[in-house]
Amino acid sequence: MPTLLNPGQRRQPKQLRSRLMVETIVEAAHQVFAEHGFEGATTNQIAERAGISIGSLYQYFPNKDSLILDVQKRHHEDVLTTVKNAMQLSGMLPLRDAIRSVIAANLDMHLQSPKLHAAFEEWIPAESKLVDRDDFRQEMAAAIRTFLSQRPEIMQEAPLDQTVFVIMNMVRSVMHASVRDQGSHVDRAKIIDTLTDSLLGCLQPVCVSR
Repeated sequence: MPTLLNPGQRRQPKQLRSRLMVETIVEAAHQVFAEHGFEGATTNQIAERAGISIGSLYQYFPNKDSLILDVQKRHHEDVLTTVKNAMQLSGMLPLRDAIRSVIAANLDMHLQSPKLHAAFEEWIPAESKLVDRDDFRQEMAAAIRTFLSQRPEIMQEAPLDQTVFVIMNMVRSVMHASVRDQGSHVDRAKIIDTLTDSLLGCLQPVCVSR
């Protein structure tokens, strides 16, 4: 298992046709990594899935390492979209139900492709600067902060930064552990309920007294 990825120099598409080609390749890579994992996937499989020659793939992605980085970038975008949509749809629900709905949407997305998420965890070093995690974390924190600040159960102008920090890291740890340890002992409903209760406990200090 590598300790560092070596993505090489990736060509940036400029024309619309080239951008569409890159999107097709990344989608194919997403599918192949989800089916075979990082180690089992090959660039030949990805090129075949994309319906292009291996030479065309290498015009934009010099190797498999560069592909997994782009797939994770897309994954971050998908997670943000999933979470924001769930927050919007649950806005009128009671706080516990709203939190449970958001957690369920996030967990279900992760459980759909365990090999893909395992590839992110096992093959992309946590300290890698090649993945723009800071933007992802900042946007996710902003979404959670906005969601909470709009809830009537949360005190107006409550200091939420530390609460959001704890919530984000707690959810991330549980999501990734659920994917990594997926099996008969992973009970989706119990994970969702337990994580919901844990987040409600984190929010207790900033909730309006009833």
